Amino acid sequence: MRTLVYGLGESGVAATRALIERGERVFVADAGDDERLCDTLAGLDVSGILGAGPEILEGTDRVVASPGVRPTDPVLQSAEALGIPILSEVGLGLELLGGNTQVAAVTGTNGKTTVVDMLHRMLGAAGVPHAVAGNSWRALTGCVEEARGAGLLVLEVSSFQLHYMQSHGFEVAALLNVRPDHLNWHSSFDEYVRDKLRIFEGQREEDLALVSAGDEAGHAVLEDLRAETLIVGEGDTALRDGRLLLRGAHLADVAELRFAGTHNYENALFAAGAAQRLGAGLEDIREALLGYETRPHRMQVVAEHAGVTYVDDSKATNPAAVAAALGGFDVPVVLILGGSEKDTDFSELLPALQACRAVVCQGEAGPRIASYLEGEGRQEVVHRASDLENAVERAGSLARAGDVVLLSPGCASFDQFSGYAERGDAFARFARQLPGGVLGR
Repeated sequence: MRTLVYGLGESGVAATRALIERGERVFVADAGDDERLCDTLAGLDVSGILGAGPEILEGTDRVVASPGVRPTDPVLQSAEALGIPILSEVGLGLELLGGNTQVAAVTGTNGKTTVVDMLHRMLGAAGVPHAVAGNSWRALTGCVEEARGAGLLVLEVSSFQLHYMQSHGFEVAALLNVRPDHLNWHSSFDEYVRDKLRIFEGQREEDLALVSAGDEAGHAVLEDLRAETLIVGEGDTALRDGRLLLRGAHLADVAELRFAGTHNYENALFAAGAAQRLGAGLEDIREALLGYETRPHRMQVVAEHAGVTYVDDSKATNPAAVAAALGGFDVPVVLILGGSEKDTDFSELLPALQACRAVVCQGEAGPRIASYLEGEGRQEVVHRASDLENAVERAGSLARAGDVVLLSPGCASFDQFSGYAERGDAFARFARQLPGGVLGR
């Protein structure tokens, strides 16, 4: 069998190396052609082509597509027309993993990295051997042996990775939420929803499916799910009177936790439900929750200046995530929105803007977002800035003592930065450079 690995990002490189180690016939290609890709190709010791088009499919038996490559790419469209199987890097990793390893998979528009991180901490507290891979973590094809040895894989999967995935039948599958996002990659929101729901395909009655009480997409398929279903936020698995309950058992009071926000409490319950099924006891889960702090670029305090707190939520790359962030504050917020353009609908954010003293729109998408908000009657709070550095300066001048300046951009970062982490680091640096700025907690 001859496999074409298409797309030479991190996952493509990991997939190529995994196939080479197995002695399979592998060929690599990328539509781009620059110095970085040339160096990557040179380091793989395998045949490949840059600046590739559909002609590379001749003699190909299957294609492993990197998540950054859109289905509308000419090579992938030609492969589909020719009936050549396409699978994602994660799909290849699951194939290499085999059927003797338990897999707990987590997806959702927002919160999936946090839930996987919480689940990882809970399993660690319980001494349950496991490996973690996927989307914001390591490429699965690069740690197959580790996962097989542990006997349990915790997998974060994006809609990109689910798009070409066949029914795997995850022992635990969690769909946190589905909100409009990545509509520059998917052909429609309906397709995006279908891809997210793939996480439940192939599950058996003895498996566990977790959905949110507040998520329409998950609720719509409840009757179709074969697995045992746990609805987070409903019944005896919910936040009640400041207490986190899992199947009626008290896990923790929110006053004891080092993280805040209703969305994060729901994330904790998703992780707890999965952890319990995978062997963690209630005391282990509680221990992990009491010690848990949010990861960088997720509602992280990075600076304080003149009584104003600067919070980095750079990971919020869609409006639903911004709305969730704003819901976590009971003080006025100066919000920084904008980044690279994804043609996102920001109407979902409008009710949450009541908490904002001002909204600074910046970056490539900034002018469109500002015009939209002004057209919706929010002229009095809208301000414009050319880039993130100017946005931080403008936000600092608008904020008053006791306020929060929140970077929760609702957009990707690629107009100015290589990713959300670099953007968050830059925000922290700009905030600390303000006169009198000090390091945050």
